[in-house]
Amino acid sequence: MNRRIGRTIDAVLNPKDYPPFPDMTTAESFRRAWQDNPMWVFACMAHAAYGEPADMQPLFNGFGAATRFYESRADNSPVIRGRQAFLSVWPDKAILSFRGTEGAETIRLKTPGALRAAAEKIGWALPEDLDTFLATDILDDLDFKVTPYLKSRVHNGFLKATLDLWPAIEDDLVALCAPSHMPIFVTGHSLGGAMALIAGMTYPFERIVTFGAPRVGQDIQRTIAEPSRHIRYVNGNDPVPRMIPTFYPFLYRHHGELRTIVDQNHGGPNVLYDHSIVNYAEVLRETLPSDT
Repeated sequence: MNRRIGRTIDAVLNPKDYPPFPDMTTAESFRRAWQDNPMWVFACMAHAAYGEPADMQPLFNGFGAATRFYESRADNSPVIRGRQAFLSVWPDKAILSFRGTEGAETIRLKTPGALRAAAEKIGWALPEDLDTFLATDILDDLDFKVTPYLKSRVHNGFLKATLDLWPAIEDDLVALCAPSHMPIFVTGHSLGGAMALIAGMTYPFERIVTFGAPRVGQDIQRTIAEPSRHIRYVNGNDPVPRMIPTFYPFLYRHHGELRTIVDQNHGGPNVLYDHSIVNYAEVLRETLPSDT
């Protein structure tokens, strides 16, 4: 029995260390994959959102796409958030991908001005920003407050994370995609899936495809009237889709068309490994022709 790369704790926590679209480099290979197995492509796009822009840019250049990357803006908070997304635009379509929770993210903190001034008095020069391993995505995940949004009510942390990136994304959707009237899709894994769904409440995407996404809020169907626009994948015993509270006063519910996949050929469901986006992509690739 071959061992899956995605069935490790490291793959769960550090998907950026594993290349998306393995063994694919050309526009023709991407075109064939999109034609034969678009759901695997969406899983790889959600995986790619974890990657560094410097690594992903040449990959998508090779696929024939123009790509824009987005990250959190600095604000008055001492924490500079690590939220990320990217938009890839082909002549006939565009795909927006949101990054999920980063397990070992190096993020930046603004150095307090008073601390820098005090350090200068004794001859030390502190940088404007300091690096730390505090995972700020966890702060978004744990912000459970229910907030009204459009015709629904949603998780406050997921909403703030999405709206942080949305102005720049919306500008590019209008500038790059709207004139051609091309279909635009949105995807994401875990926290990125929750952000993709909220983006889908905000903009009329052709389709929303999420992987291992948590519950996002209440009455999402009031804002997205067609549940079929959202395909929601859950892999085996992935715990994240079950984690957000369903009890009062939260009453969170899932949205969309549920599609379950199970890794029966490589050990079966596993609560430790099934959340890995690497594993989601590996399972979905089994239906892709081997010569792609």
